[in-house]
Amino acid sequence: SSPHRAVIRPAACPLAAFAAMLRGPSRPMEEVTEDKAFRCYTAPGETFATEAEMKAHYHTELHRFNLKRKVAGLAPLTRAQFEEREARGVREAAAAAASQQRGGKLSTAERREAREARREAKLEAQARNPRSKAAQHAATSGLGEEDYLSHKLKQAPAFDLGCDLFSRHKSESLEANLAHMAREHGFYLPYLDYCTDVAGLVHYLQQKVYIGNVALASDRTFHSVEAVQAHMRAKGGCRVSLEGSEEEYGEYYDMQGLAAGSPLWEVEEVEGEEGE
Repeated sequence: SSPHRAVIRPAACPLAAFAAMLRGPSRPMEEVTEDKAFRCYTAPGETFATEAEMKAHYHTELHRFNLKRKVAGLAPLTRAQFEEREARGVREAAAAAASQQRGGKLSTAERREAREARREAKLEAQARNPRSKAAQHAATSGLGEEDYLSHKLKQAPAFDLGCDLFSRHKSESLEANLAHMAREHGFYLPYLDYCTDVAGLVHYLQQKVYIGNVALASDRTFHSVEAVQAHMRAKGGCRVSLEGSEEEYGEYYDMQGLAAGSPLWEVEEVEGEEGE
């Protein structure tokens, strides 16, 4: 046999191909110090003698509050700062009562504290919304990769080949969907003449968007279908490129024929294994 063989590299499994993109913030929530004590991001400056003590911390208001701050891009509060915040809430309630007695006028300090209270209330409201970024992060921050992917699969809305990649519009067929996306979003499948599995490719792209919440052009991950679709529409990301993504999308194309018909690709020759 020939000492060389042409290699058309297979694409990864549709779900596994983007499983690594599904992670949240990369900063670790937990760590073990050299003296075997446990530390947690949501309890800055504190150590826990045992893992059980650290897990008990997960049920505290301080932990939940600092998770919300992490999602909002804010630094965590120490226990002393959190307790001061709680005490400030009591003072604000008393100040509001006093303000009513004065005819509703607030001092500068009271107005500042009122703004802070409104901001904190907004964060807490977002956390109570099960589809908000804060709620999604709180629900997945401690999950391993397999559990995280399982969570995303359960949370994903139902979709089929008629579902738009960039909005919640639904067409009656794959062909009608492709026509709709071309008309509304300027989207087209690259090198369509060489695409050997149009339905498979569209379904894979839908998995990325509807399950992984991954933007097609930038590979950024979002917390919901609505968020990633809004991002793609707003940023001109309603497109997909084969160049540079051959490993991911090659399964759905005749890469051998594309290499022969285009100067952009060439067949990679590798040494054959012994005994071939």
